[in-house]
Amino acid sequence: MEHEPRFADWLERTADPVAILDGATIKTLRLRHWNPAFAALMGIRDEISADQDLATALARSRPLDPKRRAKAQVDFERSNRLALKRGRYLARWQFRKPDGTPLRAEVELIAIPSVGDQAFCAHIRDIGLLETTRQEFDDMLMLMRYQALFEGANDAIGLVRIEQGNPIFFSANQALAEAYGAVSTDDLLGRNPVEFAPPLQADGTPSTGRAATAVREMLEQGVARFEWQASRFDGQPVTLEVVLSPQPLWGERVLQFSVRDISPLKTALARFQELFEAASDAVGFIIPSDGARCFVQCNMALCQMYGARDKSEVIGRTPMDFSPLTQPDGQLSEELARNVYEQALRQGQSRFEWFGKRVDGGEFWIDVSLTAQPSWGEGAVHFSGRDITERKQAEATLARAEELARITLQSIGDGVITTDAEARVTGLNPVAEQLTGWSQAEAQNRPITEVFKIINEDTRTPADNPLLLCLAEERVVGLANHTALLSRNGSEYAIEDSAAPIRMPDGTLAGAIIVFHDVTGARRLAAEMSHQARHDPLTSLPNRREFETRLDELLEQARRTNSQHALCYVDLDQFKVVNDGCGHGAGDQLLAELATLLSQKIRRGDTLARLGGDEFGVLLADCPPQKAAEIAAELLGTIGDFRFRYGERSFNVGASIGLVPITATAASAAELLTEADLACYTAKDLGRNRVHLFRPDDADLARRRSEMQWATELRLAMDEKRLVLYVQPITALADASPEPWFEVLLRLRHHDGRIVLPGTFLPAAERFGLMPLIDRYVLDHALPLLLQPDAVGGARLSLNLSGSSLEDEAVMAIFEDYFADPRRVDGKLCMELTEATAVAHLGRTRAFIQRLRSMGCRFALDDFGTGVSSFAYLKHLPADYLKLDGSFVRDITREPIDRAMVEAIHRLATIMGIETIAEFVEEADTLQLLKDIGVNYGQGFLLGRPVPIETLAGNAWAHQPGLATANA
Repeated sequence: MEHEPRFADWLERTADPVAILDGATIKTLRLRHWNPAFAALMGIRDEISADQDLATALARSRPLDPKRRAKAQVDFERSNRLALKRGRYLARWQFRKPDGTPLRAEVELIAIPSVGDQAFCAHIRDIGLLETTRQEFDDMLMLMRYQALFEGANDAIGLVRIEQGNPIFFSANQALAEAYGAVSTDDLLGRNPVEFAPPLQADGTPSTGRAATAVREMLEQGVARFEWQASRFDGQPVTLEVVLSPQPLWGERVLQFSVRDISPLKTALARFQELFEAASDAVGFIIPSDGARCFVQCNMALCQMYGARDKSEVIGRTPMDFSPLTQPDGQLSEELARNVYEQALRQGQSRFEWFGKRVDGGEFWIDVSLTAQPSWGEGAVHFSGRDITERKQAEATLARAEELARITLQSIGDGVITTDAEARVTGLNPVAEQLTGWSQAEAQNRPITEVFKIINEDTRTPADNPLLLCLAEERVVGLANHTALLSRNGSEYAIEDSAAPIRMPDGTLAGAIIVFHDVTGARRLAAEMSHQARHDPLTSLPNRREFETRLDELLEQARRTNSQHALCYVDLDQFKVVNDGCGHGAGDQLLAELATLLSQKIRRGDTLARLGGDEFGVLLADCPPQKAAEIAAELLGTIGDFRFRYGERSFNVGASIGLVPITATAASAAELLTEADLACYTAKDLGRNRVHLFRPDDADLARRRSEMQWATELRLAMDEKRLVLYVQPITALADASPEPWFEVLLRLRHHDGRIVLPGTFLPAAERFGLMPLIDRYVLDHALPLLLQPDAVGGARLSLNLSGSSLEDEAVMAIFEDYFADPRRVDGKLCMELTEATAVAHLGRTRAFIQRLRSMGCRFALDDFGTGVSSFAYLKHLPADYLKLDGSFVRDITREPIDRAMVEAIHRLATIMGIETIAEFVEEADTLQLLKDIGVNYGQGFLLGRPVPIETLAGNAWAHQPGLATANA
């Protein structure tokens, strides 16, 4: 360049930052020359050489973000093009110096054609300070304008600063001061808005918590709008609508606090609510929420229209909740509701009739008017309704022909055939065409009996046509059960139908309509369910219910024809061994295999059923007792020969069979089952693996029947509190008169009022495992009396306990509760165990006695002397008393041996420190002899008969004949 020396001199001398750029293209401009001012402004190091491309030289001055860097490159190239085109172009570029300092510069590009086609002279001026000053001036101007608007605004506005989590007023206009009833704004500054609020807001929320929630809401959403209960400076309450919004001009933690007094609005709303509630029409407001249009408010008239008890049953629910799925015209209620709702929003109002359902299911018609209420929010409507049920009923009465059309339309899913008054077909719907095999055209004017052919499913005979009967009697007629429709194409359908007359408006019979539907699948399913209900799922045998039904039928047959049948009750003897040893799966397999085996052994026409568990029943039809016994013996042999294998284990299974003849004299099926059960258990008692025939005069069966009846009666008596407690005195025979002592005895009050002695019902209780229940019953009723001294007059009580209760935790829990009670008096409870029980369970008895004696209980061994080893076991049982068995005491004055036994037992007891009690003291000579021997206590009718335990209340025993001591 020929002018380079002069140009370079000019570059060095000029104070403005200047650089010379050129290149092959505008994308590859290179720095050719620059002056020190340019290098200082742009942060270019001296070591950057000329001819280096501009992108490399200024790499650290470009934005780092890729998108921003790309945009800067585009702006750079655009500036260069405009400069080439126009000769001069003024642009603004933004750089970042190597030290990270941002630089905003105004760049004037001047094309230098004499240097090159792509050569420029760039004059650069730093405009960052100018723009910063201009922004600060704009911000100050905006603050001044805001302050002017703030002070002159009619709205009540304040500025609060969040200090340590609390909003504090630092600025307020006069309108805000007036809203609070303050004299000047100074009364508000430096104070928290919560100070001008009651402790709780209207919804019960603490004011501090509501304020904190509003601040959080504003920070999350940018604005918070809420109602605020405040107190004016004069103490008057005021309701404010508050809007919180950020004010970044004043700082990050500054909020604008704008309020509007809505107390007059609330008063007006209250008046509106009164008028709203007093309206005779059913009125409510509906607002869309989460896709549903729900009532948000209603009056009581609307509740009454819907049959609701209060508003809680209406608010939050939609009108669809009080509507059927479809309207009477067949339109979906949801679809109609959507249409009228959208019409109300679009046109401002919509009026229509609606068919609804009350809460109790009652149906009604209402005339509804929906009016858009934009003031309540987007999509809100006002609902007004009036009950027009009576009017609609009147209209329905006048439009029977339309009602018939509606019924036909609703029945479109069924087969429908219409006829004239002569029973000739006038129409079929598609379903009827499919089921009958006749088309509309083919069936036209044909007799109904030709098109609609029906038969009885069971007898296969033609069935009465209900449409003919309907026309003859002019009433609705249903189809008989088990009817099948024969299609023209040979198919058969199980159907259900009904026929109804068609009348003209004047009442004239015009024809009839028959509506029917295919129930083939339903009947098949019903048959399967019936089979499942009558059969055992494990063995597929008839279950107990079906067995009892067939037993009833056999008994009825025996009464009609005087025929003889038999009932076998089969109970497997070793099933529990298999079930417990190998699990329930093995038990189920055993029952299934045995059911299959026994099914092959019974006669055709007989019934084998599973009655439950391991029990089977067999009904032998037309089978006298002798033949039945042979069949039962054969079944018993089959079971005995059966060997059940499960895995590597093998089991023999036996059975006991009870056999009962079924004759015309049998009382009932239930009685026959009871007799068979008795016979079966008698077979078990006699050694198992045998057949036992029931006979009315069988003593064993009579005893077992009596025990079963008493077992049932005992359970009822305990439930009905008919087990009653009696007491009999245990009287001291010495001269001294210790505390009163009574043995508690059990009696059963029968339904007829008579008192039953325990010897009648206790054997049944022992046999059927009811003794623990009886023991708990006695303890539950007797021990509380000992905790109430007046209830038994301070007496000691002796209670009997069975051996089956020795390890009963429930019984032990009753004792522990009694001895833990602070009202208990030591020495007032004595438990009696029979000698037989004690010896049979010696270890358990000894542990039981020791456990209770440690709590303070005394023990007596009852019926002592009856066992052959009485003396041998006595030293192992820590008893306090021995009760001499009555069999020794009753004849002690006449039998020397009895006297010797009594003397020996008493002498041994005395040596062991045990006192003796003689039972069955019934004669004065016996009493005197017992005193002579030295027996400590006596008990018997001579000393006192049993009386109800209530006799002891309030020391009344001391005044009852026979309840005082023998020395009284």
